[in-house]
Parts: sequence; structure tokens; C-alpha cells
Amino acid sequence: MKGKSSGTIINIASTAATKGFAGGSPYVATKFALRGMTECWRAELRPHNIRVILINPSEVQTEFVVNSGREGRDFNPTKLIGEDIAHTIVASLEMDERGFITELTVFATNPKD
Repeated sequence: MKGKSSGTIINIASTAATKGFAGGSPYVATKFALRGMTECWRAELRPHNIRVILINPSEVQTEFVVNSGREGRDFNPTKLIGEDIAHTIVASLEMDERGFITELTVFATNPKD
């Protein structure tokens, strides 16, 4: 990317990168670390016309829990899915290279438990 003076790096963190919560120390610490690394990369790479973007999704329904051997939850149509985050990534990449969005936070509109 430096050699071409162009490119975009997208890091995916979490809303946990913006605030802590009880019992979340290990998870939140990694998300805050990713946010800090993203800010450093942005400062280091911006002179090379490389955009560095952080995306912070709230809860996204995936098969992660089931694939880890734990009991999953039923699908909830009011919560985010992977395609919502994919759309966010594509939308952030569509902006002309003269500008970029530094950070996006994505929440479900009105999630029901």
C-alpha cells in the first residue's frame, strides 16, 4: 500500500471499544487495544494516502457460540446480522479516496430480546 500510495485498512472492533461493562475486562481490553492501534496506524499511514477505518458493531448474530460447542439462541429478526456489517464495510469503501470515515458504530434500530 505504501508503494502504491493508496489503500484502505478496515478493522472491526465492537461497541465495547467505546465503553466498558461489568465482567467484560478481557473482551473490552482487546477492543480498546484495537481502537488504539487503528488510531496509530491512521496517523502513521495517512501521509501515504492509506485510509484506516474502525467499525464498531453492536451485537451481531452469528454461529460463533454454536460453533464453540455452547448452546445457541434462536434467531432474532430485530438484531444485526453479518450482512449488515458487510454493507457498512462496502459503504465506507465507496467514498472517493479524497475522504474517508474514520470510525463507524452500527447498532440495531430497535432490538427486542
